[in-house]
Amino acid sequence: MCVASFGALQAEADTEREIGDVLSYAMPAAVLGYELYRGDKEGALQFTTSFAATTLATEVLKRTTKVERPDRTNDLSFPSGHAARAFSAASYIHRRHGWEYALPAYALATYVGQTRVQAKRHRWGDIAGAVAVSTLATWWLVDPKSKKTVAITPLYDGEFAGLMVAARFR
Repeated sequence: MCVASFGALQAEADTEREIGDVLSYAMPAAVLGYELYRGDKEGALQFTTSFAATTLATEVLKRTTKVERPDRTNDLSFPSGHAARAFSAASYIHRRHGWEYALPAYALATYVGQTRVQAKRHRWGDIAGAVAVSTLATWWLVDPKSKKTVAITPLYDGEFAGLMVAARFR
């Protein structure tokens, strides 16, 4: 009876880990795909740039800090690459579109982090490091989507002075 229960618990843990694995790739892919679908090429480029910076910084940190994983399989624990990918997607949504749109993505990214800790591949400090790396890259490289509908620009060319008014109507 105990062996059967342990087997069921292990299968559940493996399933959660696999869900976390898939989400860590699906979240960034969904963000990029959605921005392209919406026609926001600038946002798609900014996401790609911030995601690449997050990935590069994560890999550099893994190889320079050499923190051993809790399961002792290698010394690439800090920061979590899975969490960095997931939080890169969530923080992009936050920065570009607002925190209210990012809440579900932050919940999913947190779940990804939890699955990494539960699988004994990371500690919570590794997850926090991933959050910091992805958030810093995103805030540095991504511009918020402008919600302005009217722009006023002063004009002066030495002989002429005026204002240019541009408005978006929806």
